[in-house]
Amino acid sequence: MSEHTGQERGRRTRERLLEATLTCLVEHGFAATTMQRVQSTAGVSRGALVHHYASMDELLVGAVHHVAKRQLEALRRAATSLEEGSTGRAQRVRLLHSVMSGPLFLAGLELWMAARTNPSLHDALVPAERELGRQIAEALTVEGADRANLTHLELDELLITLRGLAITSVLRPDPRLERLAIERWLGARG
Repeated sequence: MSEHTGQERGRRTRERLLEATLTCLVEHGFAATTMQRVQSTAGVSRGALVHHYASMDELLVGAVHHVAKRQLEALRRAATSLEEGSTGRAQRVRLLHSVMSGPLFLAGLELWMAARTNPSLHDALVPAERELGRQIAEALTVEGADRANLTHLELDELLITLRGLAITSVLRPDPRLERLAIERWLGARG
C-alpha cells in the first residue's frame, strides 16, 4: 500500500469521526456524546478512534475546527450569488441566517456551551470563532457594494442575534418568529 493511500484513508476516517461527532452532538447533546457513541455512529473500531483522537477533548477540539470549516464552506457556496451581481444588504443577512442555522449550527452551539466549563475546548474555540468571523466578513463583502456590505459591528450584532435565535428556537419552534426577528433587525439598521 502506498503512503498516499494510507494518508487518504486516515483523512477519510478522521472525516467520518468528526461527522459522527456532529451527528451525536445534534441528536443527543453534548452530555450524551461519548467516545463509544461516536465510534458506533462512525462505524469504526475503537483502535481507529483512539489512533486519530486519543481523548474526548481531542475529538471535541477537532469538532470545533470541523464545524467552523463546514460553516465557512456553506457560506462561500451560498455567497457566490453575491458575486454574480446581487448587492442587497437584506440578501446578505438572510444568506448568513440560512447558513448559521440548522444542524451544523446546533452542533456548534453545543460546543460553545460546553466551552464555558471545558478549558481545552474554550482555548480551541476562541481562535476558531475569531477566524470564522473574519472569513464570514470576507465572504459577505463584495467590491463596489459598500452600502450593502455589513460593518464589523453590524456583523457582530447579527451573529449574536442569530446565536440567540438558534438557542431560543428550542423553546419556540415557529420559524416565522425567526424571520420576523431578522426583518426587524434589518429594519432597525435601514
